[in-house]
Amino acid sequence: MPLSFLQGCCGSTLWTIYGIQKPNLQVALSNFLVVVAIVLILSVCAKDKKIVWWLPILVIAIILTLGIFVSRYSLTLMGWFTVAVGTPAIIPQVVRVYQTERLYGVSSSMYGLLVVCCLTWFGYGALIGDWFVAIPNIVGATGGLYIWIRAVKSHKKYSSPQELQVEAIQVLR
Repeated sequence: MPLSFLQGCCGSTLWTIYGIQKPNLQVALSNFLVVVAIVLILSVCAKDKKIVWWLPILVIAIILTLGIFVSRYSLTLMGWFTVAVGTPAIIPQVVRVYQTERLYGVSSSMYGLLVVCCLTWFGYGALIGDWFVAIPNIVGATGGLYIWIRAVKSHKKYSSPQELQVEAIQVLR
C-alpha cells in the first residue's frame, strides 16, 4: 500500500519538523529515522512500479514546505496539522485487514511491536504534557492491536502442521 506509506512518511516528516521547532530531540530524531526508512520503502515501490517515482518526491516536498511554514507561524497549529496528517495513516491498513480473511505475509510480531511503541509514545507524551505526541498514539495502538490480533488468529487458522514442518525444515537448512 504505497499511498499508506506515503501518508506515514508525510506524518513523520511533520513530526520531525514539530520536534525540531519544539525543541524535542526524541520526537525529531525518531521520526526522521522513520522518514528515512519509509523513503527507502517508497523507492522500492517506485522501482517495482507500484507508485510513480515523482509522486512521493512532490508530496513530501509540499508537506515539508507547508510544515516549515506552519511551524514558524504557530507550534500549536503545527501540532494539529501533524496529528491530522499523520494519525490516519494506519486506517487504510486496518480497513484492508478487516476485508481480508487470510493475512498471509502480515507480520504479527511487527504489529505487536507497533502496539508497544505507540503505548510507550503515549506514555512519553503524557509525562512531558505534550498531548499532540500522546493522543495520536491511541489511534496507532488501537489499529495496531486490531491488526496484531487478526494476524495471530489468521496465522493459527491457516497454518497446518505440515506447513509448519516444511517451514521449520527450510529454516534449519
